[in-house]
Order: sequence, then C-alpha cells, then structure tokens
Amino acid sequence: MALSKKLRRYRGWIAGGVLVAIAGTALLVTRGAGAESTSVSYTTEAATTGTISVTVSGTGNVEVGDTTEAWPDSAGTIASIAVQEGSLVSTGAALYTLDATAAKSNTAKAYASYLQAKQGVLNAESQLLKAENERDAVIEHSNLATPTATADDVTLAKKSVESATIGLTAAKASLASATTAYNDARAAEEDLSVTSPCSGTVGELNIQVGDSVTSSGGSISQTSGTGAAASSSAPVVITSGRTLVVKLTVNEVDLPTLAVGQRADIEFDALPDIAATGKVYEISDEGLNTQGVVTFDVYLALDVIDDSLRPAMSAAATIVTDVAKDALLVPNAAVQSDGNGDYHVQILDSTGAPQNVAVEVGLMSATQTQVLSGISEGDKVITQTLDGETQSNSSGGGILGGMGGGPRG
Repeated sequence: MALSKKLRRYRGWIAGGVLVAIAGTALLVTRGAGAESTSVSYTTEAATTGTISVTVSGTGNVEVGDTTEAWPDSAGTIASIAVQEGSLVSTGAALYTLDATAAKSNTAKAYASYLQAKQGVLNAESQLLKAENERDAVIEHSNLATPTATADDVTLAKKSVESATIGLTAAKASLASATTAYNDARAAEEDLSVTSPCSGTVGELNIQVGDSVTSSGGSISQTSGTGAAASSSAPVVITSGRTLVVKLTVNEVDLPTLAVGQRADIEFDALPDIAATGKVYEISDEGLNTQGVVTFDVYLALDVIDDSLRPAMSAAATIVTDVAKDALLVPNAAVQSDGNGDYHVQILDSTGAPQNVAVEVGLMSATQTQVLSGISEGDKVITQTLDGETQSNSSGGGILGGMGGGPRG
C-alpha cells in the first residue's frame, strides 16, 4: 500500500516534469467549476538581442548593360540591313539604310512648307507696308487746317501698324523653322545610311526590311511590313561591352524603402548553385500599370559576374533596405496591434495568467520584430495559446495574422 502511494506520488512528479519539459516554454492552466474544466497552455519565447534585416524581393532577368541605341535621323522604311545580332561593329560602320522613296517624299513636303512660309513673309510685308501708308495718310489728314481725321483715327492706324509688325515677325519665324526642316530633309535624303554610334557588338536587331521606323525624336514604335506591331525597342542596340546587370520588377508599395547603393542577394533559376551579390544602381522614375498593379524597374550591378550567366536568364533578388544590430527581438506572433497604431505583447504574471504589456516596435522582418521599449532581454512573451483542442496564436495571430503587415521603422 505504501509502495502504491509512492508510485502515485512519483507519477504526479513525472507528469509535472513532462509539462515542464514541453520545450521549456509551455505552461498549463486549468480553469472551470465543478466537474467541467478547460486546459489552457501558453507557448512562450524569450526576447533576445540580435541583428534584424528588412528586405524587398523582386524577380526579373539578366540584361546586358552599357548599351547604345541606333536610330535614324528621320522616319522612313528599312531598305537594307548590313548587320545581324552578334556582329562586331566599329564607330561609323553602316547598320541599315532607309528607302529613298520616303525620304524624297519628306523632302517634297518640307519644300512645300518652306515655299508656303516664304509666301507668308511676303504677304506680311505687304500688310505692314499698307498699314504704314494708311497711318501716314491719317496723320496728314489730322494735321489739315480743317482736319478730316480725328485723334482716334490716328490711334487706330498706329495700332494697325503694330499688329502688322507682329504678324511679319511671326511669319519670319515660321520661315526660319521651315527652312531648317527643309535643309534637314535634304540632308536625310542625301544620307540614308544609319551608322553605328560606337564600337561594340550588335546586341539587339529589332527590324526587318520593309519595317517603318520613327526617328529618335519621335515615339518608340515600329510597324512591320505585314502591318503587325513589332518590338517597341530601338531598331538596333549596340553593346559596348559584356557587362551584365539584373533588371528587377518591384511592386510600388516597396519603392519608398529602396535606394541606390543598397545590397542585394541574387539567385538564378537556371544556375541554382550560383549565389551572387550586387547593389542597386538605378531605380526607374516611371512605373508600369498592368491591370491595376503598378511596378517599377530596379537595376542591380553584379559584384562578380560568373562566366555561366547569359542575357535573359531569370533572376530573383532580395534587397536589404534596413538593418538594426544589437536589437531586442521577439517573434512576430508575439506582437499584437490594437488597430490604432499601438502595439503590445503578453507575458504571464505570477499567477500564470496572461497580461498585456505595451511596447514600441521598430523594424520587422518576415519572422521577427524589433522592440524599442516595454520589455527587456530575457522576458518571456506569449507566442501561442492552446485552449483544449483549439489552437491559436496569442490574441489574434500577431501583427502578421491580425493586421496583414507591421511597422518598418
């Protein structure tokens, strides 16, 4: 009988030891009245000091950097192409030529505009001469012994001269513009060959014979001979080196946290064994709206370029936007928001009951939150509540589960 009591007593100690041994962080509370009771346990984790990094992720492709576009000086139709992708070219080498028909048409239109502007000057000069003669006559009639023109007539005549003078000035400006356009059209007709602006390699050839292209001063558009829309790239792109960069697509909500010079970790789908690093060197000024989703292009310069990398390879990068060292950290699941910008964690008091402790938070990563004030290192915060068979994170799932996001400092 004594042995049975000892065993029962040891079993109680063993059961208590098992409860203490559950990760060292779970406390069991029994509540209820009479025969009914509910077991509630809490999982806790101690606040620790460490380093927290906030990151922005994006996907994109490897591209060739240091490129120069080769556009024609005037719009026209491609008559011939002298290069292909991968061709080595030197400065001034012929790339493609435009059809003379379009150039001659442009020259004819420019000449017609020039003649019209020239006639406009002649007309304006005639109007000015007429206004000046009428003014002189009115002034003479106003000075007669018996005036036949009033002071108002003189004022009106002088204003007509002023108006005619302004008209002549505008006509001369139109003539100067038309003359420049005509001379440019003649020069373009005499030189229909588009040459390379630099030495390098033809990285992109986006034209075919028969395509219509705009000048570099116009919109970026091309129309193929079949009438279908062609690539919106430049007709020819010259690569002056083999420098590779990564072009990422990043959501607009992450743009305010990005800055030139931030470090990035980069992975490539086709080369899983290569882990590259780089830095942000350019952020696009304009976004792209695709079905209501706005994204921006972000360019990364690679610190070391592996020989296996090729243009157009898929890439994914994680950009470190902020870092805090020696920060007091707790799991995200421990931090709760009241929806008004205030945050708290829960700790267990001396009776084993949870109590709220207001905290000020800083950076937040995917798993941890920086606590600026409210608790100290070693304080155990509740990260999960187990109520019978029902399992839930403390008070609503943390700032990620309850609010869909958290502070970033």
